[in-house]
Amino acid sequence: MSRALNGDGVKDMILLQGKSATESAAYFWGNITKGVQDSTKSALMIDSGRRVGTGTFKASKDFAKGDLICGTLCCVSVGCETVSGVLVWCPIPGKVLTVSLLKATSMGCQKFRDLCTADPSSPLC
Repeated sequence: MSRALNGDGVKDMILLQGKSATESAAYFWGNITKGVQDSTKSALMIDSGRRVGTGTFKASKDFAKGDLICGTLCCVSVGCETVSGVLVWCPIPGKVLTVSLLKATSMGCQKFRDLCTADPSSPLC
C-alpha cells in the first residue's frame, strides 16, 4: 500500500496502525536521536583509529632513533586512543568524561612529543 508522505497520508498511516500521534512522534525522534548518536560514535572511532596509526608511526621512528621519551609519549597516546575508541561503544556511567580525558591526554602527549622533536635542546626532552 503506497501513500504519499504528505500530512494526510502520514496521519492515515499512523491511525491505521493504531498508534497515537504522540507515540509515533516518540518513535520518530528516538530513531533520529539514535542515528545521530551512532554517527557521532563512528566519527570518534574513526578519529581514534587515525590517531593510533599516526602515533604508531611516530613511535617507531622515535624508538629507531633511540628517543625513549618521545617514543613513550607516542605509546601513551596510542593507548589512550585505543581505549577511547572502544569505550565510545560501551554503556558505562561517566563515558563522556572518560573519553574526553583520554582524548585530551592523547592530544597533549602528541603535542608535547611534536614540540620535543622540533626543539631537542629543551631540558624537558
